Amino acid sequence: MDPGLEAAFRYVERFLFGDANRPGLTVYDVERLVGYPAKGEGPLSYTLPRAQALSGVQAVRLHYYPKDPHLQLIVEIEDREGRKHLRHFRWNGFTWEVPEGKRGDLRSTEESLGFLKVGEDYFLGFPQEEAKALEEAVRKGEALGAKYLLCPRCGARVFYAPSVRPAEVVCPRCGNPTLLFKTFSGLEPVKDPLEALAEEQRALRRAIEELLAYLKRKLGP
Repeated sequence: MDPGLEAAFRYVERFLFGDANRPGLTVYDVERLVGYPAKGEGPLSYTLPRAQALSGVQAVRLHYYPKDPHLQLIVEIEDREGRKHLRHFRWNGFTWEVPEGKRGDLRSTEESLGFLKVGEDYFLGFPQEEAKALEEAVRKGEALGAKYLLCPRCGARVFYAPSVRPAEVVCPRCGNPTLLFKTFSGLEPVKDPLEALAEEQRALRRAIEELLAYLKRKLGP
């Protein structure tokens, strides 16, 4: 492992779990750091101040999910090359633990994840199982508050994880760099692909009928 990244992992481990000189970070400490609930319902983020132990990385961030009982905290370390290394945790009432199916070893690395296409949408920064779970929630209209980017050119939706910098994302379908920031409200109807195709065919048929009617008026019988 890169020495700077390794030093940052050790620092975060002491910061989160404590050592002989200081107690660990509780869920209430995290809430004060990110400004919950004054700054909203989340997810909320906090960037650790620069320290000697963090000189070998670009940044260390805490992403807090106050309303998610299964995943409350993501620790993100961004290395010198801009790669992000993530660890997932939840508070069990006494200390932080690794959620079932997640990895929480702060001494090893996990690089940030790229685009995944699930259903009709794209997911950026999510492991495959999380992307599938979010896609199902979106399809059922239950992913309230989920942040996504909408491409005004081709209509693609990109749901992104808190570790992603949305301003740097380009549309994975058409390459458009200008995407619109949106929040899923559960009100957007999710069109079935076959229904969408049938709707296009009906619109084309109406356009042809209108054109034929116009030509008959102009040219006569």
